[in-house]
Amino acid sequence: MIKYPVEIEKEEVKAAGIGLPISTKSSIIVCRKINRMELDKSKKFLQELIGKKIDINGKYFTKTCEEILKILESAEKNAEYKGMKAPVIRTVCAEKGAKRMRSKRRRSFGSKLKNTNIKIILKEGKEKKKVNKDEHKK
Repeated sequence: MIKYPVEIEKEEVKAAGIGLPISTKSSIIVCRKINRMELDKSKKFLQELIGKKIDINGKYFTKTCEEILKILESAEKNAEYKGMKAPVIRTVCAEKGAKRMRSKRRRSFGSKLKNTNIKIILKEGKEKKKVNKDEHKK
């Protein structure tokens, strides 16, 4: 069973990616940016990073964003199944995963591979109300 950084309530949704082949350091940077964002805004933000339209400190983190986007889409489907409207990211965290070693080559001992665990919790947010221009003028 996966341990999450906070207690999960009944009306919240969770998703996780375990053993992702991405850098823990870069995933922490991206997770801090999207934490507590609305789901639609965070997906758009990650897609713009992948498309290299915007950057974070001069870097795009393309591979990391692609993996986090997959987990966000999984969490979104979980939210749709539960009947959530306008989900918001409550918590997203990245931590080091299990150590993996590349096999030995000749006499060397092999090398360590990057591994990261990402955990996401969504909660229901407030829906934005559309205001008609006629009603606003009165």
